[in-house]
Amino acid sequence: MCQLVIEMPAISDLALQSMIRVINENEETQRITDDQSGPVPLASALSDFFQITSGIEHADQEPDPETLSELAGYGLDLLDRLAWQLRELGIHDQADNMACVFVSTAVWFARRDATLPNLDGTADAFARVINATSESGRLATLSQFIDLVQDAAADHIRMDEDKSNPWRPWRVLTLNSGIAATRALDTELMRATFDRMGRRLPADLPGFFADGKRQMDAQDVPQPVRDVMAEYAKRWPDKALH
Repeated sequence: MCQLVIEMPAISDLALQSMIRVINENEETQRITDDQSGPVPLASALSDFFQITSGIEHADQEPDPETLSELAGYGLDLLDRLAWQLRELGIHDQADNMACVFVSTAVWFARRDATLPNLDGTADAFARVINATSESGRLATLSQFIDLVQDAAADHIRMDEDKSNPWRPWRVLTLNSGIAATRALDTELMRATFDRMGRRLPADLPGFFADGKRQMDAQDVPQPVRDVMAEYAKRWPDKALH
């Protein structure tokens, strides 16, 4: 798994690696034949996007949040298209690379007070990066990054009205913020994260804490961490266990 670097030139380099793989593979297979939205037009659009955002990074004054929000939506849509082309061409060795691109791009915009209108690829990317991470400090940072991104989410995502899809971005992000905080073994971060989860995804918390407590019972986990999980499991009882 690559290291997260929240700087546009570095993010651009990662995206370029995946884009080159797509172009080369499609030249051989000709599987994607749409001249308007195929790999070459996408590469051009991504190049323009990263040129603009890299310029913003070094400008004396940044655009207003509304302009940044429009640019964020456009960029995340382009990354979704790149991820789709990778899947369409059966290229699987770029999944970790793309996860870092999605996470880094979302955090870059969130740090600049942009509103993020599309978090589909970003939510899955956070889950992948967290699953591949074991270092406690990095897990703590990832949990904090999720909080930053969720604060920047557009209202239609934050409202979380349609709960029929268990893989919806808001739910995936919220649960993974708790997973990262717990695996970081940071009790202060766990409490802060769990309290936010109670506001963001209350219906899922009883199951989350019950499962967390069961897993800890089978693992060698510091007692203070166990105590926090037990406290929140008691605070959010799982009725299915009774």
